[in-house]
Amino acid sequence: MRALVYEGAWQMPLREIDPPLPGPDDVLVAVQAAGVCGSDVHGFTGSTGRRTPGIVMGHEFTGSISSVGSRVQAYGIDDRVVVQPLTTCGACPMCLAGRPNVCFSRTLIGMHTHGAYAELVRVPQHQLYRLPDSVSWEHGSLVEPLSVALHAVNRTPLTLMDTVVIVGAGTIGLLALLAARLKGAGRIIVTDLSTHRLALARHLGADIVVNVGDQDPLAVVQEATGGAGADATLEAVGISATVQQALAVTRIGGSITWIGNSAPDVTLNMQQVVTREITIRGSYGFNQEFAVAIDALCLGRINVTPLIERIAPLDEGPQLVHSLATGSLDVAKVILTP
Repeated sequence: MRALVYEGAWQMPLREIDPPLPGPDDVLVAVQAAGVCGSDVHGFTGSTGRRTPGIVMGHEFTGSISSVGSRVQAYGIDDRVVVQPLTTCGACPMCLAGRPNVCFSRTLIGMHTHGAYAELVRVPQHQLYRLPDSVSWEHGSLVEPLSVALHAVNRTPLTLMDTVVIVGAGTIGLLALLAARLKGAGRIIVTDLSTHRLALARHLGADIVVNVGDQDPLAVVQEATGGAGADATLEAVGISATVQQALAVTRIGGSITWIGNSAPDVTLNMQQVVTREITIRGSYGFNQEFAVAIDALCLGRINVTPLIERIAPLDEGPQLVHSLATGSLDVAKVILTP
């Protein structure tokens, strides 16, 4: 079968590889739509060290079942599914506490096992969700990143009409904007360097957008809040500059949720955290939010159509990922259709 194989930093050519074989509790999913995640782009450049040469990336995907294992009874050939890519043990303290997203031995399709930049993917049956007919393949491929955004907003203490700042207008930041609005946020301010993405944020409902290339985000936030700052800030980039920005714009006693995961080490002013009693929490993956995301799309509570700016066949994947990595392609979401 055809697949994009990561062979080292900046190398992910289209190759012919052996198709997977399902185990007794697995299905083979014929991929219909696979979203290109920012974490895969960072993995492609080698900057995170979280992708091993030889792996097929891709963890945001939908497809139809092409084969089932001997013990699979709940699903059949041609069933439409969206895949929850996180594999957990079900027995560690975190799993037993209802937090499988931070399972002690979690693995991820597309990072530890072959993923969706391919024609077929082997998936354990318990990681399948039915994709309603009313949700397109492409929209369904955004269930996973939407789940990440919903989880982050769920972890963020928000009171109705709170002021929220979202640092970073990538896919997760834009979806966090939609999720925060759904949860009852009042004024939402989005910061980024991309004029295009900020225009998209405005289209999606941001009240104020700040281009940090020529505007001071702290001054804008203070003016909008009477000098107080944001009640809650969601940081969706993950580098020192944006972490520092998130701290600066958050009010005394406010909260910051870190979603961004670009750099392993960042620098911030701990005295500001301590003396202003800022609550900082990390947010990773999702739990029950995966099913919630499907419902949100099915019921029309969240519209992801504006985020999908490029749909392309698998053989265009290497160039598109390269263009995303260099910044020569500035779009919210690229979807590959193997």
